[in-house]
Amino acid sequence: MNIRPAKIEDAEFIAWAILESTRAGKEIGLFDMIFSPASDVNKALENLVTNEIKTVCHYSNFLIAEIDGNLAGTLCGYDGYRISWDKMSEALETMGCQGDYKERISAYFLCEPSVEKNTIVLNFMITKDKYRGLGVVKGLVKKVLLTARLKGFRKAQTGIEIGSIETQLSYEKMGFSFKEEKKSDYYLQEFGRAGISSFVMEL
Repeated sequence: MNIRPAKIEDAEFIAWAILESTRAGKEIGLFDMIFSPASDVNKALENLVTNEIKTVCHYSNFLIAEIDGNLAGTLCGYDGYRISWDKMSEALETMGCQGDYKERISAYFLCEPSVEKNTIVLNFMITKDKYRGLGVVKGLVKKVLLTARLKGFRKAQTGIEIGSIETQLSYEKMGFSFKEEKKSDYYLQEFGRAGISSFVMEL
């Protein structure tokens, strides 16, 4: 398995990963709501991934795992304290998505995890079905954490929707522990999950 930094040519795969990981078995996810009523959410995400304004979704925040030269999985790691929704708003506005998107995802903001300084946040983790069980996730997380330590980050954190047992167990096996959870009836109404739990690891 080869793990490398993502390139702009990986934008289509990254867009797919973001969409699938945020849907996480639900009919709609966060970015379906952000880009509503766009007919092609994948294409909109590709544009966000390659936007000159670097958001959480920018390809430079991603690592790519390859097996036999094929794309197997990806993971995003970014400075959760410094990269804000203000940058997301700037990027979305350049794409013609106006500020009312915040109203459409207000349920998310009620449960958005808090992040401390010097914390690397892991997000949008996904492995293609045919490569499950081959250590793709473990390899990606190990590489992100190694890089984070070298850059001086003190903690790693991820947010997991309450009820996503498989994802939670995966992170717990890698040493992450429960930090807090935020619940909202509105979030449950919009996404079908009670809220978001935060899991952290000391680096």
